[in-house]
Amino acid sequence: MDIYPKMNIQEKKEYWLSSTHKGMRLQAESFADPYSEFSKKWYDFAKVHEPEFDDIFNYITQNLGFEFDWDEYSKRITQ
Repeated sequence: MDIYPKMNIQEKKEYWLSSTHKGMRLQAESFADPYSEFSKKWYDFAKVHEPEFDDIFNYITQNLGFEFDWDEYSKRITQ
């Protein structure tokens, strides 16, 4: 993550989009839960390392290429 702090906002969006898309897709292709990567611990880590995470993640969910279940996500990051 040494390069991450030097990224501009668009590069950060693309970084998170790629990572999130890949993780969710791999889970779904394995017949596993695509939302299993999301947790309160994961969210807290993301917020500590990226203060603009909520805005970035909103961009991500609009550009994943598939429908994102905000209710399921919200349930996972608050438990």
